[in-house]
Amino acid sequence: MRLRHVLHVVGVATLAAVTLAAWSGTSRSAPVGGLVRTTLASEVGVVLDEIPASMRGRVAAAMIAKPASFWIARAREQLGFTTYRLVFREAFYDAKKGALPLPPEARWRISLVGKPQRHRVNGHDLVGVRYRFASVILTDAASPGASEPKLAKVGGVWREPFVLPVDPELLFQRTGFACMDESQFPFGSVDSEETQFFYDQTAQPEKALSSVGYHYTRMPKQSCVDALHDHVGAVTTAVRYQRLAWSPALADRYRYGKVTGVDPDLELYRPDALHDQTTYRYIHSAGTGGCEVVEHSVEGTGWRRLLQFTTSDQNVGERDLTIGGVDYAISGHPGDLDRYHLYVFSACHHHFHFRYYGQLSWHGKGGPIANTKQGFCLQSTFRVANRETSSLVNPFAGCDYQGIAAGWIDQYQIGLSAQWIDSTSIPPGVGLRSFHSNPYGILCEGKFVDANGRPLGPKQPVVWAPTKYKTPDGKTVSAPLCKLSPNWDRNNTDSVKVRIERQGLGLITTTCTRGQIGPLRNCGFGQRPTTAPCRAGQQTTATFSIPGGARPQVVRLTEYSHALRSPIPARFEDSWVPLRPGVSDQPAMLANGIVTADGPLTMTFRCPSPRTGGVHEPGGTYSVYTAPVFPGDPAAPVTRG
Repeated sequence: MRLRHVLHVVGVATLAAVTLAAWSGTSRSAPVGGLVRTTLASEVGVVLDEIPASMRGRVAAAMIAKPASFWIARAREQLGFTTYRLVFREAFYDAKKGALPLPPEARWRISLVGKPQRHRVNGHDLVGVRYRFASVILTDAASPGASEPKLAKVGGVWREPFVLPVDPELLFQRTGFACMDESQFPFGSVDSEETQFFYDQTAQPEKALSSVGYHYTRMPKQSCVDALHDHVGAVTTAVRYQRLAWSPALADRYRYGKVTGVDPDLELYRPDALHDQTTYRYIHSAGTGGCEVVEHSVEGTGWRRLLQFTTSDQNVGERDLTIGGVDYAISGHPGDLDRYHLYVFSACHHHFHFRYYGQLSWHGKGGPIANTKQGFCLQSTFRVANRETSSLVNPFAGCDYQGIAAGWIDQYQIGLSAQWIDSTSIPPGVGLRSFHSNPYGILCEGKFVDANGRPLGPKQPVVWAPTKYKTPDGKTVSAPLCKLSPNWDRNNTDSVKVRIERQGLGLITTTCTRGQIGPLRNCGFGQRPTTAPCRAGQQTTATFSIPGGARPQVVRLTEYSHALRSPIPARFEDSWVPLRPGVSDQPAMLANGIVTADGPLTMTFRCPSPRTGGVHEPGGTYSVYTAPVFPGDPAAPVTRG
């Protein structure tokens, strides 16, 4: 049982009570709350393994000289790898346990212990520093004990064990899918920039790829823990929880989160909305595996430039927002959502879709362009509030029963299929990317009512009624009757100003902002790639050199699109992640290496073959992107010859 398909492990009576409370809108607020101190001690570092030995000393010195703010930011990244286990904690224990997420980052205190030093962890060369984390969870009085029995009484203590990567950057590039849990996610959802949302230290190799196992896109050869030891360096630690006596003064110090009223109220979560990236995918026609074409999330086939961004909704009301149950495991026992056709099974993605979740759009040059957000699991994925009316108990930990708890958010990460605007036809320039959540008001941001418009009592079942909407095969869609709150949609739309760059630029050509170094990173590559011919489909050799005295440079070879007349700025992992199951795609990244002033670099790779199944690409051309190995060094001209 893992992310997006964790079935409830509460008893039937408990589930029934939660369900009735959610449908009826019964408030769970208490006159006094619960306080739990959370602490952790760990080490965070920058691994130097991929840096040439001749320059490691000065790179290490540069890392040691970084200000405390750099290391605190890196510690925050490492702490992000606790999210999966703490939010979906019930899946990791046979005994009854629930969520224990860390408080919101705005209430964290991180202090460094000593100064950064160069040393080894599991044989890996790194610069690291110890740190301590502390905060206090503020919630209702009952939920600490409901989530962890040892926290039911004041003074109770629990330690949640963790094995974390000592360096939180480049985890996907170094360990592949070994630590990634893809269960019930669409194929290819893991993104190297957001691995914390998939990190599962218990992940193991399996007999076969599966949408309900750990691994769906690619099978690793090692367990997560072994991969950390071999390729990154592992830190063994634990989050310590201690139940505190109620203190109004302490609660005032740690209380956090917006509340707009008693009724459920969706508001776009601004911190997630600020993050976007441009990547390229080769989109196949509908007949050769192109789900994006079937679902109309792209404007054409072949190479497409996609502006990807995260969309997250937080429930800023004091009551849970509930939508209901669905046969997400496809057991043959439908829930209300599929029985009434509000959720429709996608044969392409092999799970249910909620077509009315939201709209993604672009307004600017080349626009407007719109894309329907295909929701597939309305779920509480993180607790962003810290208040008495936001319980730790998460009734929406799985996809079989869906909603967003009060003070929690539902996140759709940047790497998920269709979390984008197809920007292929948009010319360079500034515009607005927007997300409009719940545009049709089908999610009940208010009170469930009966056929006469009267609020439902605690024992009354929800009333379903036909809508004007139809499924693709013509069935009428029904939805629960709801009296929406006044101005319910005032906070359902948000826009961010972004710049569309010219073709050939993307994630890897953006500035490195998190201290990423070395040849595996997906940032800091120059914005003037070159191209060269080769014999399509044939093994090819190319030699590269830099001037004497120049600092070492990364050389990344990628595909070229004749249709776009553009190089393809491939990420490192694009060399080993297929784009679509059942389709034999040649990877977009062809080779990656380091050239130094000591002598030329010879790279052997297969010249791009023709591509079919979309817009025809003849192959026979490759692109060259370059970057300093250490972003603090100057770029040097790389000569092919």
